[in-house]
Amino acid sequence: MDSNLQQAFWTWALTRYEDIALRDCLLALQESRGLVVVEALFFAWLAEQGRQLDLSEALHMEEVITPWVERVLLPLRRDRVAWGKSEDAQRLYREALRLELEAEKTLAALLCETLAPQLAVTGPVSCQHNLSLITSLSCSHDLERLIDAFER
Repeated sequence: MDSNLQQAFWTWALTRYEDIALRDCLLALQESRGLVVVEALFFAWLAEQGRQLDLSEALHMEEVITPWVERVLLPLRRDRVAWGKSEDAQRLYREALRLELEAEKTLAALLCETLAPQLAVTGPVSCQHNLSLITSLSCSHDLERLIDAFER
């Protein structure tokens, strides 16, 4: 794995996630459509790097990350949300939040490892194409909303 690639993506993702409108959009789609936020950020970052994915690459990435998302990330998130509603479980909530962030970093590493080398470097491309390959964004309204949030 190229740790420089992973670090470059992670730094970019954290910076973009500070944008409240983008974060709200990502979290709303996570809740309503099962969007994997790190995947959406990664696909948008790749577009900014000039990397246009094809459908087979996107599907392969999704196939690789799905077990991690389903077995690790989603259970951590469910527990964190449940513990956040309890005054008595605040310590568990904070620990689950820390673990969820670590699980998302591992997810980013999986995405970086799965990415095939690109033959030629180009300038930035529209994130619309890459984001349209995310299967949880099958509704065009959701896709348009996310693209608008990234392009602000």
